[in-house]
Amino acid sequence: MTSDTGAHASAAANAANTAGRAVPAAAGLRAPDPEPTLMDVSILVDESASLSEADVREEIKAAGTIALGGLNSRSRVSIYGFGSQNKPGQNAITEACPPVVLDSSVKKDALASCVRKLHRRAENEGADTDHAAALAKALGALGGGGPEGALKVVFLLTDGRLDVHQSPNYGRVESDRNREAQKQVDTQLALASSSHVQVWPLGFGDDIDRTALDGFATGGYQGGCDGRSASKPKARVVHDSGDVLRSLAEAFAAAGCLGVSRSDETTLGAGQTRELKIDIPVIATDGSITVAKGDPRVRVDFRDPDGNTVPGNGRSGDSEFRRAGENGTVETLNIVNPRNGTWKVRLTAPDRLERQLVSATAIWQGAVSSSLVVGPQSAQTGQRLTVWLSLVTRRGAITDAKALAGLNFTVQAAGPSLPAPQNIVIRDDGKAPDDRAGDGRYAGTFTAPPRPGDLTFTGVVSGYGVRAEKLPVTVAVSAEPPALRGRVEFSSGAVVYPGQEVRGKVTMENSGAPVRGRLVLEGSGRARASLGGGTELNIGQGTTTSPFTVRFPADAGLGGTSLIVKVADTADLSKTYANGQLTVTVKPKPGWLERHWWELLGAALLLLALGLLLLLRRGARRARADVRGLRASLRRDGEELAVLKAPAKPSNEFRLVVHDSADGYPGLDYPRTGHRPVRVRRGAPGKVVVQPPEGPRYEVAIGGEGEPFGETGLLLAFTDVRPRRSAWSRRAARPSAAPGRNGTRPGEERPEPSATPAPPNHDDPWL
Repeated sequence: MTSDTGAHASAAANAANTAGRAVPAAAGLRAPDPEPTLMDVSILVDESASLSEADVREEIKAAGTIALGGLNSRSRVSIYGFGSQNKPGQNAITEACPPVVLDSSVKKDALASCVRKLHRRAENEGADTDHAAALAKALGALGGGGPEGALKVVFLLTDGRLDVHQSPNYGRVESDRNREAQKQVDTQLALASSSHVQVWPLGFGDDIDRTALDGFATGGYQGGCDGRSASKPKARVVHDSGDVLRSLAEAFAAAGCLGVSRSDETTLGAGQTRELKIDIPVIATDGSITVAKGDPRVRVDFRDPDGNTVPGNGRSGDSEFRRAGENGTVETLNIVNPRNGTWKVRLTAPDRLERQLVSATAIWQGAVSSSLVVGPQSAQTGQRLTVWLSLVTRRGAITDAKALAGLNFTVQAAGPSLPAPQNIVIRDDGKAPDDRAGDGRYAGTFTAPPRPGDLTFTGVVSGYGVRAEKLPVTVAVSAEPPALRGRVEFSSGAVVYPGQEVRGKVTMENSGAPVRGRLVLEGSGRARASLGGGTELNIGQGTTTSPFTVRFPADAGLGGTSLIVKVADTADLSKTYANGQLTVTVKPKPGWLERHWWELLGAALLLLALGLLLLLRRGARRARADVRGLRASLRRDGEELAVLKAPAKPSNEFRLVVHDSADGYPGLDYPRTGHRPVRVRRGAPGKVVVQPPEGPRYEVAIGGEGEPFGETGLLLAFTDVRPRRSAWSRRAARPSAAPGRNGTRPGEERPEPSATPAPPNHDDPWL
């Protein structure tokens, strides 16, 4: 793992969390933790009589969802209803909730309460639809006093049908009033565009003007929270009450570069308990679970993926919780550093409750910053530079390849020596310049232009549910090679354990005056890593090599971490001569079983192989001893008088008796009760061992003329019709028919014995 950098680099850059823009700062200063999208939101709710009571109720629920669903506690929200001003004393605007920063549960609860001021207007309240007045009110609220650098958004909840024909504010001629009001709408949208205010329409009602809704979306500011087309304002239409939460969550998420988990819903009746499931992905650093419970009396409990009921307000481990809306129809749980996995929302209804639909959804975001290293930090024109980029959350670097799937990684180079900004494609595939695939560290190359001048490199990450801070790094490019260049190397795998050290080495090449340098470690974060060895460097002329270590203490925080080791000038730490990036995952030290599981697996496989070998050898011995295929015959003067084949069942012994038939012919037969049999077994290759009822054993060659059998003048001979096979084969021998006689009549064969064997003779010495 290597990073190359040069000398005389300008100050390293850290982030300033404004409207997605970063400003350079002195090297060695740590960038603030990335935070969710900062938003300044104004919600406009159509209260006109062109909507039904049910439509307005859904709008109010939607407004509460937007107001409570924000992830950044510094965000600001205001909510206004609107109708028309047709007579003196009426007001086109209902000031439900003035702008408020949602940095406490108390303020969120107040916001959930003030939404109840909204209602469907009666005729005497001005029940027409004045979009111009509504937009003017929202833009006025967003015009000042909001959080600096916030994304400004108007959510317009309406059917889209402008109607001010009864309002004298738009002229004396009734037929001209709507046309005049539309001109003012266009003026307000132009002001929104120039003021960088997005307008996101959400259509309600049975008679929606989709063209008007689209006009609202395209008339405002078209710049999004990132460069994706999905982040540009667009109109959405709510088709039914069950679609409200999902549609609004999607609109809110798209505006703020947030992610939305698949909603879950069910019905809840009196006295019942129901459970909803919501997934929060690994990359999420902030989340909000919103529950539309319909009735304030419904109790809601939130359980994390480990099954623990989380507190309404407070901390548990690394996570921080803030709950709001418990006394309303919409309840939310905001989570900083949520545990990833499946969350469960348990709803318990009171004894008296009308059956209703309840639902839950999660809005989340991965608020990340980029750990960017460019080498060399001072370069010569035409020289190839290498860039490395890792994503870092407040918990550490993201090293899980699955969590990064679907995101687009590039590094952008800009500067006066380039005709236009250029994108550098970076990859994490293990192919040069990337050194290890799937570790969350992306790499690419860029060739310095032929003209000298500073280059600014910025890591750019875009994708669903991600907001990445842009941290620029500046590299000086000159016509002459730098006098001092360096390289920082690490020897490490993808995983380290608490209490472990990673060895590193700094190699500097100096053709100028001696320099005093210092090793500086940045980005230790939860890993709590530190430098070991000498951190002061005396860089004389020629090549200097200095070893060092990165120590991970016994209490190091687990998870991904991306560290940067810099060689800085001792007198001015903003001057960096070389740097290198170390991206690893800190995992718990494995136990004895984990450390030795390969050896245990090898031993188990060896035992298994030995057992299999013993079974095979045993099977081979049995196969060699099996007497199937043997045929015994009695011969005299070269004539075959009787033949008997061994039984077809597997056995290591062939039992037979020799007798005289009634007509005087010698015969062979299977033994019966009371007979003392001749016992035949296989012996040395090509031979059988014969054990007569009396007398010693002897061998008979298979296929030979035979051996004398007692004092009868007969020869007992054997043949083998079993097919030849290897000792490892387990195929059953298939005996073929052979001519012979049973001893009673020449040419006849004695049938095989029945499946029930004769009882054994326990006086037999072979048993």
